[in-house]
Amino acid sequence: MRRRRVHADIFLVVALGSGAAIVDGCSATKEPSTFTTGAGGAGGVSTTATGIGGAGTVTSSGNSSSGEGIGGINIAGSGGADAGEDVMVNPCGTKCGPVELCDPEHLGLDDNCDGEVDEGCGCSAGQVHFCFKGDPSYHNAVGCFDGSEKCSEQGTWGPCIGGVHATAPDNCYINDVANCHAISSPPFADVHLKTGTGTFSANAVAGSEAWTVSCPAGVSPCPGVAGMNPADTFKPLQSGEYSVTYTKQVAGMPMPQSCTYPLFVGAPGLRVELTWEHTADDGGVDLDLHVKQPMSTLPWDISSFGSEQDCGWGNCKLSPFGFGQDPFLDPAAPHWFADAPVMPPTPVNWWLDPMMSANTCYYAPRGIGQKWQDLGKGCHNPRLDIDNITCDFTLTDPNDPNFCTPENINVDFPPDKQWTRVGVHYYSNHGNVYDVHPDVKIFCNGALTAELGSGGYYAPESPVTFSSSDGEDVGTSNRFWVVADVAFVNDKCGKSFCNVKPIYSDPAGKTPFFLLDGAATTAFAPPYAPIPTP
Repeated sequence: MRRRRVHADIFLVVALGSGAAIVDGCSATKEPSTFTTGAGGAGGVSTTATGIGGAGTVTSSGNSSSGEGIGGINIAGSGGADAGEDVMVNPCGTKCGPVELCDPEHLGLDDNCDGEVDEGCGCSAGQVHFCFKGDPSYHNAVGCFDGSEKCSEQGTWGPCIGGVHATAPDNCYINDVANCHAISSPPFADVHLKTGTGTFSANAVAGSEAWTVSCPAGVSPCPGVAGMNPADTFKPLQSGEYSVTYTKQVAGMPMPQSCTYPLFVGAPGLRVELTWEHTADDGGVDLDLHVKQPMSTLPWDISSFGSEQDCGWGNCKLSPFGFGQDPFLDPAAPHWFADAPVMPPTPVNWWLDPMMSANTCYYAPRGIGQKWQDLGKGCHNPRLDIDNITCDFTLTDPNDPNFCTPENINVDFPPDKQWTRVGVHYYSNHGNVYDVHPDVKIFCNGALTAELGSGGYYAPESPVTFSSSDGEDVGTSNRFWVVADVAFVNDKCGKSFCNVKPIYSDPAGKTPFFLLDGAATTAFAPPYAPIPTP
């Protein structure tokens, strides 16, 4: 027994960018980015780390500065508009053109430099991709961060939210690091928020400094700020862009002064996060995240021990890997890739990064990160960092074992041109009778690629819902939601695209693909689609 438990073909194409490079036989292109972090200090990690796909600057309360951050997405089509008057063009070589472009090379960029992104470009519900406002020649420059835009139910791209852009007031190309500036971190790490204040905090009256953090949409509960003298430690448990507000008192000034700057949180490779609502007066319901071995056509396994092809709560947490990942000692533990001495980006079962802070599993809460570190082998691919059974959503301390941490599964170095399937199982309603709404966020190299469940389904659009009868623990009739397939594809020029294909039982009505326990564990369905090309 376990613990207390006693389709239309829609492709979301993500371009994962970094610096420019010239590849033989190709035009200038962006190489796949890497994720590293700065040297860790006592009690946390440096947040002036290299992020994913670029860097960022923020202007707030008259203060502008920079940090490094997260990259994004591309998809396909065309549109147009006149250039805006407030967009700085690069005097060393602008990429501003006459029309907005929607092909995979240009979607997400402000091609006509009018301060808007992808106006006139089509999309499909559930898609999310990067967006960058202003002259595209500044994209991924030091001091510049991507925002993100979501596809509406009407099939049009919404506004570009977040990020730090080449338009006023951000003017990210200035890259002023002296004052409050953007910072970045992997999930779970203790972030010292004061590193984002630069010299702006130099004249603060002792004891007057304070930080507040606003979490990205859908991140609830939002962790609180902790620590002492000053209380500036923040542990983000989910990926995305956070907003940090710093307040200080200055001697001789009657009013406090403040600045606001972003915190970008992201992880390398594939990261899938699952959340659902909880209640304060009961133990909550229990959903489980599953990720299938790339291209496996074997069934899912929801048992207490699991099977190698299905990374889930029974076989993909820390404990099965404590034996040294020997398939004869623990045959259910995933052993999907090669062992050392294979090195990333080639998929590898274990990878111990020589820079300790790059081993992102070492930050997992509830003492799990320390146990990964004690193994001395780095992080395993795949792995389930957190299995959330019951929790108290009123808590704000992310280190509390009852904090409502999202479930997440990670593959730091995913294979090229192979589908990886994502599923959600309603394990138990724990005697509760309310509906729950699973929300699955899929991140590729730190960029939000798709958000499925809260959107992307039904016509008209409505959330994916589990009723209480879907989790009654009757053995073969609990529901299993087959969410989506994900594939990383590298083109001949070295650019990496992430493709997400939501799975529908009725493509016209965009209805979710549900199985029951018995069917999910006896047969593979539905079949994989052809691997798309970038």
